[in-house]
Amino acid sequence: MMTKQVVFSACVLLLVVNVVECRPHPEHGHRNKKDRMLFVFGDSFVDAGNRPPSQTGPQWSYPYGISDSAHHKNPTGRFSDGLVQSDFLARILGRGDESPPPSRLREANKVDPAGVNFAMAGSGALVASPGEDSSSLATQVAQFRRLVKHDIVDDKDLDDSVALIAFSGLRDYRSVTVTTSNDQMKALVGQVTDAIVESVKELQDSQGVSKVVVNSLPPIGCQPFRASMYNYAHCDGLGNTLSDMHNAALRRKLDALQDDDYDVMLLDIHAAFADVVRNRYSPCCAETSGTGDGFCGQVDGNGNALYTLCTDPANYFYWDYVHPTQAAWEAVMDNLQPDIQDFLGI
Repeated sequence: MMTKQVVFSACVLLLVVNVVECRPHPEHGHRNKKDRMLFVFGDSFVDAGNRPPSQTGPQWSYPYGISDSAHHKNPTGRFSDGLVQSDFLARILGRGDESPPPSRLREANKVDPAGVNFAMAGSGALVASPGEDSSSLATQVAQFRRLVKHDIVDDKDLDDSVALIAFSGLRDYRSVTVTTSNDQMKALVGQVTDAIVESVKELQDSQGVSKVVVNSLPPIGCQPFRASMYNYAHCDGLGNTLSDMHNAALRRKLDALQDDDYDVMLLDIHAAFADVVRNRYSPCCAETSGTGDGFCGQVDGNGNALYTLCTDPANYFYWDYVHPTQAAWEAVMDNLQPDIQDFLGI
């Protein structure tokens, strides 16, 4: 493989010195354009700033946001060097750089024309344990429910609306280790996928969302925090087995919903990640504390960096130990754009 080149077999992409060669983004006037509102639920994969700067986390500090020209290359609370999946989905919907703002910044009794982003880092599909400072999918859907109940989101907003449910799997599956039995893994997968399905049903049955897009789970064994155990030479087999179990169960359950006339799509980011990330398991921004407890952006008491930063994030798939770079998200969503457009009828 050539230096500074990543082969993306899914749609023949080349990331070379900040250039992504793939199909162009849709023009703002492409066929059947409608002002679709986008409602986003999930964790740090799609958090656009709901966890405020006052709370613990690196996402509001340098070097986060360094590739985000849409926000003057400043950190915005996104867990990336720039834009994330929900931003690129908004582009596919024809909104350009008008991505749904975080619900934390929503004005009272108003909703942004682009929609609302309820996603929060640290969330899971399952309800958090007592004492955990974490949101859950049910909590986020409840926030949306209140907006609908009080007509802040009204019937007109819900016409042709789209919901995205996107989780990295980090919180829900963090307890799985080599000592976890197969039966225990199956039980946990069942609980997680049931929680996702129940939220899909509520979003469509009770709240009136037109279409729901649900991410599959990426190959979590290839995330740098797991691949680091093998010096980034290959993925962790247990993590990838867990992803496969989750996705098989989720597909089966969502297929059953489709048979019952639910308008839901399983977005196969697992396949897109697997094609794009091939042999690119090391992160652009890596902690160097030596304890394994550090993070991208961490500094010591004297302000000295406890992390290393690559020269060009566009040459990397992963930004930090879990999250893709802006270039990677763009490549993944370019790959999936035709399927999304077919599902949404645009």
